[in-house]
Amino acid sequence: MKIQIYQSVQETSSDEQCSIQYLCQLAGISRASYYKWIHRKPSRVDIEDAGILPLIRAIADENNSLFGYQKMTYALNNNSDVKYNRKRIYRIMAVNGIESHFRIDRRHSTYRKSTPQETKDNVLDRDFNAEAPNLKWGTDITELKYAGDKLYVSTILDLYDRYPVGVVVSRRNDTKLVHDTYFMAITLNQGATPLLHSDRGFQYTRKIFSRMLENDGLTQSMSRVGHCIDNGPVESFQGFIKDMAKVLFGKAHTYEEAAEIIYRTYEYYIYRYPQKRFHGKTAYQVRQEALTADTPEQYPIAPNRRIERFWEGIEKSKAKHQAQAQQ
Repeated sequence: MKIQIYQSVQETSSDEQCSIQYLCQLAGISRASYYKWIHRKPSRVDIEDAGILPLIRAIADENNSLFGYQKMTYALNNNSDVKYNRKRIYRIMAVNGIESHFRIDRRHSTYRKSTPQETKDNVLDRDFNAEAPNLKWGTDITELKYAGDKLYVSTILDLYDRYPVGVVVSRRNDTKLVHDTYFMAITLNQGATPLLHSDRGFQYTRKIFSRMLENDGLTQSMSRVGHCIDNGPVESFQGFIKDMAKVLFGKAHTYEEAAEIIYRTYEYYIYRYPQKRFHGKTAYQVRQEALTADTPEQYPIAPNRRIERFWEGIEKSKAKHQAQAQQ
């Protein structure tokens, strides 16, 4: 539904100080339609949301914004005969700038290796071709250094058109970063139930994240241990984006500058970067054509024998070392 896209634009424009024009382009809507929505008459959903907002604010004021959207949903449902949907509460909180102030003290945190119960099979199995949008998504987090510090960029990439359906920049590499990226992707692509592939980072192997995907109808897939090529398209894409950012905008000196550079680079890539595989079209053009076509055009990935031979060599080397260790 477009109303959720408009709300996302409204939320981001106030929280991230991004231009309305850029956000409307990123979401694939016109500024005219966005401003028409801004000045619309309240709908039934708007009126209901306006009634829920004071309840959320009261709980947030009471506990000094301890709750995120999930615990807020629990609190509302536990004290009301009405059962609210967590996505709705997330949207209302996000649009109104209500977020949890609770942060874990990471000075005492330790790395916890994922267990088999918290990981998923490699369902994608390196089949990076997709026949249409929103069938296969890949996700990853990368870091960008600036002025002696660093920020983190979380991306969800549609493998059909290499379109970033979710992009979030943060100072923290945490579960909130992954959740925000995921909610951006499903909010801007209502009804999508793709396969979502990732590595085995702690943000993706948490049971709460797996249950979230399952409840939304998504299939979760994970790379095998030590096989970064299993998530090759997203990892190479993020390296490409960082290289493009350096060329387009140079170095950043503050977090705000670095975040702006990342968002502007994604904008350039989406709307202005023609790709050979897409016959000179941009990711945005390919996506718009596919979403309106009965049968989307196919853009199969050309085999790269050099890369294939490289990874064949890696597999042979691993097998050799394992055989020697068993002797």
